[in-house]
Amino acid sequence: MNLEKRSNEIKARITEIKGLIGAEVTLEVLEQLEAEVDELNKEKDTIERKLAIQNKTKINPVVIERSNQVDKDQLETRGKNLRESRVIQVSSEEILLPEHIADGIAPHPFAQVSALVDKVKVVNLNGGETYKKSFVKGSGIAGLTGEGEPYSETEPEYGYLTITKVKVTAYTEITEELEKLPNLPYQAEVLKNINLSLKKKISEQILRGPGTSNTFTGIFSDKAIALSDTTDLEITSITDSTLDDIIFAYGGDEEVEGAAYLILNKNDLRAFAGLRTAEGRKVHTIDYINNTIDGIPYIINSHCKAISDTNTSAGEYGLAYGSLLNYEVPVFSPVEISKSNDYKFKDGIICYKASVFTGGNVVGYKGFLRVKKKA
Repeated sequence: MNLEKRSNEIKARITEIKGLIGAEVTLEVLEQLEAEVDELNKEKDTIERKLAIQNKTKINPVVIERSNQVDKDQLETRGKNLRESRVIQVSSEEILLPEHIADGIAPHPFAQVSALVDKVKVVNLNGGETYKKSFVKGSGIAGLTGEGEPYSETEPEYGYLTITKVKVTAYTEITEELEKLPNLPYQAEVLKNINLSLKKKISEQILRGPGTSNTFTGIFSDKAIALSDTTDLEITSITDSTLDDIIFAYGGDEEVEGAAYLILNKNDLRAFAGLRTAEGRKVHTIDYINNTIDGIPYIINSHCKAISDTNTSAGEYGLAYGSLLNYEVPVFSPVEISKSNDYKFKDGIICYKASVFTGGNVVGYKGFLRVKKKA
């Protein structure tokens, strides 16, 4: 056989093998190709030496560079993939991603306690049992006295009331896991909730306390001695004259009283805001930032019945107007919060209880004007 022709065939076969190495082949095929390449290289070297002797020329050897070869482990993996069905891999990071917990508890976004409880007069009587209060109903008027006649009597008229001690309590249970969680301040939130719950009850009692045993005497109570001579204002609805009627009905005959607050339901505030003149202009200017209606400060309290609501019965108190200093809340003890692990020790429950001894009553004579719904 012609040596040059055989050399060209070997070169062509080597080129063909190079192309096969770049493809996906099994490990067995790879080994066969490597063995064939070795045999061809040996035969090529022999032929090139013979050609060099015959032609006195040098032929550069053709070498398969290792850089063009595929890693043996990689080819083995490819070979297995060819023999096995294709498998879709799911990243383990997506499965094992740990749960993330925020480092804080979002607070309740709205006010839960009426501002009324913070604006009435608080009297510190730590250690006391009852609180007796006297108030002036009115002063006398001097007289014109002739010679030898007795002087006119001007003794002021007094009234008296007693505020008894009321026990306000709160109780909460949480698991020991909640208390020990380092990321979230559940314990602090529990203590905050206890204080809020006490204030919410006091806020309710300031208005609705019936004045019976272990209760406040609220502004709307018929047992409020200081308001016994007050004539309640009755209205059927909120109109463009309601605010003026309330202001002028409150206080004495000598002047229009200032520094008074209007206590009302949120729906009644909406009714005031919705009033329009015949031309379509708003009747009242309401400042929702400073909480005023035409400059008159107001306090929203959910324990007021809305006069504007159709389901409010006739005779129900809906608004109150007066100086908040006319209502006193004596505090007979500080708020005491206790923690115990004993009650439900087996269940891992931690108990919190809180109590405060306080009370409340109207102390100013005719200190508030009460507005009720008229039939």
